[in-house]
Amino acid sequence: MSRTTFIIALCTIIAAQAKFPDDPKPCKYGDSECLLKTINYFVSEKHKEGDRSINLVKLDPLPVAKMNINQGADSPVNIDLTFTNNNLLGIGDITFIGVKGFGKNIDKKHELKFKVPRLSLVGPYDIKGKVLILPISGSGKSNMTMVNAELTFSFTGKSVEKNGEMYMEATNVNLLTKPERCYYQFSNLFNGDKALGDNMNAFLNDNWEAIFKEVQDSMQSAFAEIFKAILEKAFTKYPYAKYFEDS
Repeated sequence: MSRTTFIIALCTIIAAQAKFPDDPKPCKYGDSECLLKTINYFVSEKHKEGDRSINLVKLDPLPVAKMNINQGADSPVNIDLTFTNNNLLGIGDITFIGVKGFGKNIDKKHELKFKVPRLSLVGPYDIKGKVLILPISGSGKSNMTMVNAELTFSFTGKSVEKNGEMYMEATNVNLLTKPERCYYQFSNLFNGDKALGDNMNAFLNDNWEAIFKEVQDSMQSAFAEIFKAILEKAFTKYPYAKYFEDS
């Protein structure tokens, strides 16, 4: 056996023997109380640097390369809003309050419910369109913040076989958001016209609830993909069964 073949074989054996870290200890299948404690531990303790032991990425701030909110012409809020190279701030302050699923059967619906005091998307934006009959356009820096929000992220698990082991991917992702308040701040609207820009920002914040209801579906779909990426990254570290203990 050549040196290269031996190293590959050794790595394969090590990978097959890999298991979920013992600190914190893995939960039993479907043990919602244990899962809540474990998830909250990783978010609260590891959000600044991530955790390579479970492929947990750095969460706060979380880089968002691109996110788009696009509302059709039939909506009172008819906009094409693109965020590029933004940061999502506040995930480290998330508290998970409910877990469903995560039993032995991967191909079931799973749900994570959590609340967050403040969740902000901050960075460059580009917008054009119409907001409640008023035209809007501009590009610059923005801050879009949800305050005291309760979110429910759900998905259907999909079994994927790799090297004879079963891994979990997420399909049919859905996010429901219920914020107490939203704030919007867009700099350099209308080519830097300060008066028009200030008036539009004031209008957006005075009418935040009506605007949020109109863009809610598009916004939730965009954020759902962000949370899906975090989840799937974590579940690529080990086969699904390695995250749990049988008894």
